[in-house]
Amino acid sequence: MGQACHRRASDNGAPDIDAYSSGHSLAPLLRPTGPFGSLFAKLPAARASTDPFVPDIVIDESMPLHDYGVDARVLTTPGHTPGSISVLADSGELIAGDLIAGSFLGAVRHRPANPPFHHDRTLNLASLDAVLALDPAVGYVGHGGPLEPSRVRRWAKREHRRLARRQTTST
Repeated sequence: MGQACHRRASDNGAPDIDAYSSGHSLAPLLRPTGPFGSLFAKLPAARASTDPFVPDIVIDESMPLHDYGVDARVLTTPGHTPGSISVLADSGELIAGDLIAGSFLGAVRHRPANPPFHHDRTLNLASLDAVLALDPAVGYVGHGGPLEPSRVRRWAKREHRRLARRQTTST
């Protein structure tokens, strides 16, 4: 079996690792980002357990993968979950996981959107900004894609405005 890696969430203990090592769901930590996330959160599958495992490698910061024969590096991209990670290949290809998604869980391809859940929407957007600053050539996401970075940048600007309006109306 290969080595598993996951980032330790330094500000909040290690909720991802705790959940995985116990076989519990992260659902109590996640907030829906739209109607699909709200609907899915009500289903038993959202709180399902799994086989517990403990990662062989715990990542606290960016980590090159050259020693493992991969021309890439792991990036810590918290926000979707406290310990989310992405992988940026030396070629510029980004494996973003759930940092960003295609609209309607990828049904509308090539159009950026939030995945159904985030642990911290603002932190996720900051992680996305940090990854975009590395100038990836293309983004492969967990739902939909691939996504063009120029489209993701435009979407991120709109998302910043949406979050700013939300914070203004909630105070």
